[in-house]
Amino acid sequence: MSFNKYLPKLHNAFAFVVLTVAVVVMLGWILQNPNAIRFSTHLTPMAFNTAFLLCFLSIGVLFSDRDHFKIGRVCAIVVMFFSALIFSQYPLGVDTGLDSFFVNYFIEPEMLYPGRMAASTCIALFLLGLALFFNKSSLLCQFVRVTSAATVSCLGLVGVAGYVFKINSQYGWGSFSRMALHTAICVIVLALALIAQLWSRMGRWGGHRRRFAPFYVLTAGIFFTVGLMQLLYIQDYQKNRSITEIRTAAILENFDNIFRPLTRSLGRMAHRFVLNDYKNSQAWEVDADIYSSDFKGVRRIIWSEKDLVAKWVYPLNRNAEQVIGAKMTRQRATEGILEQIQKTRKPAISGVLPLLTGGDGVVLYYPVFRGDDFLGILSVALDADVFFAEAAVAPGYFVEIKDNDGHEFLNTGNAGLVYKRDWGNTVVYRALNANWVFTVTPKPDVVQKNSSYLPGVVGVFGISVSLLLAISLVFYSRSRESERRMKDSFDWHKAGRDSISLLLLQLDKYGNVSSINKAAEVLLGYTEPEIVGKPVFILGEYSELMMHRGRMEAQLQKSLASGDDYLEAIFEIGENPSFERTLVSKFGKPFHMAMSLHRVTNDLGEINGYLVVAEDITQRKERERLLKEREEKVLVSSRLATLGEMAAGIAHEINNPLAVIGGYLSMLRKNLGQKGMGQDVEINRRIDSVESMVGRIAKIVRGLRSYAHESVVDDMEEVEIAMIIDDTLAFCHEKFKLNDIQLSASIEPGLTVKCRPYQISQVLLNLLNNAYDAVGSAPVKKVRIEASYQAGGIEISVTDSGPGVPLELREKIMQPFFTTKEVGKGVGLGLSISMGIIQAHNGKFFLDNESLQTKFTVWLPHAPHLST
Repeated sequence: MSFNKYLPKLHNAFAFVVLTVAVVVMLGWILQNPNAIRFSTHLTPMAFNTAFLLCFLSIGVLFSDRDHFKIGRVCAIVVMFFSALIFSQYPLGVDTGLDSFFVNYFIEPEMLYPGRMAASTCIALFLLGLALFFNKSSLLCQFVRVTSAATVSCLGLVGVAGYVFKINSQYGWGSFSRMALHTAICVIVLALALIAQLWSRMGRWGGHRRRFAPFYVLTAGIFFTVGLMQLLYIQDYQKNRSITEIRTAAILENFDNIFRPLTRSLGRMAHRFVLNDYKNSQAWEVDADIYSSDFKGVRRIIWSEKDLVAKWVYPLNRNAEQVIGAKMTRQRATEGILEQIQKTRKPAISGVLPLLTGGDGVVLYYPVFRGDDFLGILSVALDADVFFAEAAVAPGYFVEIKDNDGHEFLNTGNAGLVYKRDWGNTVVYRALNANWVFTVTPKPDVVQKNSSYLPGVVGVFGISVSLLLAISLVFYSRSRESERRMKDSFDWHKAGRDSISLLLLQLDKYGNVSSINKAAEVLLGYTEPEIVGKPVFILGEYSELMMHRGRMEAQLQKSLASGDDYLEAIFEIGENPSFERTLVSKFGKPFHMAMSLHRVTNDLGEINGYLVVAEDITQRKERERLLKEREEKVLVSSRLATLGEMAAGIAHEINNPLAVIGGYLSMLRKNLGQKGMGQDVEINRRIDSVESMVGRIAKIVRGLRSYAHESVVDDMEEVEIAMIIDDTLAFCHEKFKLNDIQLSASIEPGLTVKCRPYQISQVLLNLLNNAYDAVGSAPVKKVRIEASYQAGGIEISVTDSGPGVPLELREKIMQPFFTTKEVGKGVGLGLSISMGIIQAHNGKFFLDNESLQTKFTVWLPHAPHLST
């Protein structure tokens, strides 16, 4: 089961725990119960204001989770405003009274600055309020919440670490006051609650694990940055501690420097007592006067003999009479010291004592022995204020001196219990048998002066870099996701393009190919890398392109110099979206295409390129051609069948009279011979002429019957070429003669072929008719038919003196329905039908391109000569 399922319950539980703690602390302040506001007596209590704002934050989390965004945001605004107002007291150094606005503090936390709520607590609460305020699904809100919550977690952990390692780990966070231990725990818990709430919502928004990665990086970066900052702060802390220790050592050395000359001077005076140099008090007073003038703060010098009763006193003022003859042990504080110096024979110093001359002071005792004999004690009373003011000079530091009983000798300022505990350096001064406790604490300005700005710079830089890195990861992730979506879309698009049979050609705005689909690659033989970047016109049939270009230039009255001009001209003349063009493959194979051209524009309406959609209609055109050719052939066959029937009937009707005429001519010639007129030349000439005309008519009728296919169509005959040509010429000889066209024939004898004579006659008649039409307007009108043995077969050629076939049309003249004649003079089937006939005879039919004149050639396999 997904962990996200438990996140709502988890962050609500966190918020409820913090709310409970905050309410308990608030009640503790109201009821003045110290156990409710802190863990133990030596730990910092949670301030009432802190508990109050934690209540607002907890309520805000609970209500924002139930989509009451307004309540959550109101709570966030209250927390941010109040915490910012309290924090402002620290840099401004003022007390606005906010610390006691709600309750009077029965435990006064000793702080150097007003506010009671620690500066680090103010920062943490403000950031939590900020995270609570940005409670939407936008990327900005997500980053603000994660950044704020991670920073607060670090603040809380730093606060907890301070208590664990017993250092003020938060002094660098804006003040020298410390966040309470349970405050630190509560802000950590609330930060986790806000993160859990965000994670839960992102899960409901359909977030993938990869979407959380930037926030993991951000959190790790903030934790690393704060950890590095804290290490630098600890380094500064250790530096300040070292400086304080040095300052403390300097103060102790200053005390030693004062006590050593005092002790040495007393030692010299004691030595004179041992030598009995002081015969009277006046001699001693001279030394005492010098002693008093050399050292500041000396109130009185006293010589007490072995009975510890004061004998000599200098100076004799300030109630000196009360001192002379007084027992030194009358003060209980001195009894132990006097006994000790008699045993140890070493000088010692007392604690602070009330002096008879007024005020407090300390007394330096020096025992005097001659051998083992105790002679007495020299004592010097020092004014405490003057002495310590000179000895404990430490600008920028609080100095506190106490004795074993806790009696305070000196206190140069109230550092506060917490601050002194965190920053004070405590040592025991044991010179002259003293047991004084020295506590030296640097003032905040000294700590700040000895601290580096590097941790703050590292913090700002580290968090900024972490934030920028996380943002970069978000945009990188989104770009990768967009890239993946684009790739998927492109793959689908490409699959769709490649799955259709239509040719798709994408062109840039200059008419160069930028992409083609699979169908175009297969049909045209080009791969996409081969064709990309090249003009699309290399795919077209050159003569057709030039013809269309010339037509469009003439129509638009302008030159089409570039590819985009040509493409735009198609739109201008209205050919788009449907027109037909011929495309030529990489291997030279032409394809007839139905094409449409489309502009591709951007948001500004500027042309970015073109899309050509083409459909291969070559097979369709071929089917249409074959269908039309079949229809024409059916029509021609029908006409030929009708003509054959008519020719057969005509031939039959003509043959009968010709037979009668032939019979009558024979009878006439016989009768004339019987009557003796058979030798008449004129009569015979006329009869011969009539017979010749009858023969000619019979020949025409025979040719007509042959062309009309009166014979069996499936039978191949072995016939002479000369007879086929003669029969064919009989149809058109008179037509050529009437139009002054010179028709000649050259036929080698004995040429025979196995064929269907009527079909070969049809081919030759088609060629003669084409030649007749070709020389009709020529200055020289000649048509020649030749037959000869060539290359193992019979070659029949028809040559005319016409203008010839243009070079660009020579490859098309054999195509069905292609004609160069005017409308009504031909349908373009003669040559294609003729080619079909010759190919059916295993022959060849072609236009001789090497001939200077138009020459069509028929080649047929040779057959042996007919036997007679």
